[in-house]
Amino acid sequence: MSPTPIVVIGRVSKILDKAREDLMPEYDAIHMLNDVDQSVKDLPLLLSTPAKTPEGSKTNAGSQNYGERPRAIAVGGAFDDAMFKQLKDACTTVDTGIVWLRADRSYPMPSLSDTDAFGAAVAKRVKAKLNELGVGSEAGSSKEGVYFF
Repeated sequence: MSPTPIVVIGRVSKILDKAREDLMPEYDAIHMLNDVDQSVKDLPLLLSTPAKTPEGSKTNAGSQNYGERPRAIAVGGAFDDAMFKQLKDACTTVDTGIVWLRADRSYPMPSLSDTDAFGAAVAKRVKAKLNELGVGSEAGSSKEGVYFF
């Protein structure tokens, strides 16, 4: 079975890289974003049916496996409520069947200075929540909504 495509949004590139690596083989971070403005441009394209490849994606640090629409979007803890709302609002016409994950900032995490440990912890938590919701399985297709990881 091929990995389930997802999008990962976070501020620190090294953390994103480690999270992408550790999400495999179950989940494929096809596109990674680290700011609201670019996310607002790219997400509606990625979530459209059929999915469209965002302009400038050749340099994106995600796997760039754009053949299938992502099933989930994981948003890191550096994105506050207002930023998250901007992301969601940009996707109102294409946001169907998508699981949105938000970081639970009350959960203990490694130091941000240890980007490998932090990225690994993010991936572990994201995987656990996606598995819990059944994302990537037929049962998970009805679990759309916002969940904390």
